[in-house]
Amino acid sequence: MNTPSASSAEHPKDGRCHVLSLDGGGSKGFYTLGVLREIEAVLKCPLYKHFDLVYGTSTGAIIATLIALGHEVEQIHELYQRHVPTVMRGRKPAQKSAALATLADELFTDKLFTDSKTALGVVATRWASARPMIFKSHASQAHGREI
Repeated sequence: MNTPSASSAEHPKDGRCHVLSLDGGGSKGFYTLGVLREIEAVLKCPLYKHFDLVYGTSTGAIIATLIALGHEVEQIHELYQRHVPTVMRGRKPAQKSAALATLADELFTDKLFTDSKTALGVVATRWASARPMIFKSHASQAHGREI
């Protein structure tokens, strides 16, 4: 198996769109981070430099956002080790939501989608109506629709 060199790993110019899609699962994000650590090692560069688009939902959205902002997987893993026990300690959904809101304030402070180093999509659900909402970092992700 050929592994890409550090120079070829960064945004390949092969005409394809390289997408990284991350699912949710709360503390199962540790499993995702283990796989991403291996991918980053093979690519020999931070993931945002290789993928044109990073999408995530739930814990995957947190990981995707941190990747798009330029964090390396090991940095994200350290954040998870420090914060997941606090978030998961809450017994009621409102307690976990409050812990996540506090964490988001700390991690993302004044960051905007425009601060991302690669295209980013965050999938969320509006609980009251059970309708999905998709937040995107670039207008070009609107699939040709005028915004």
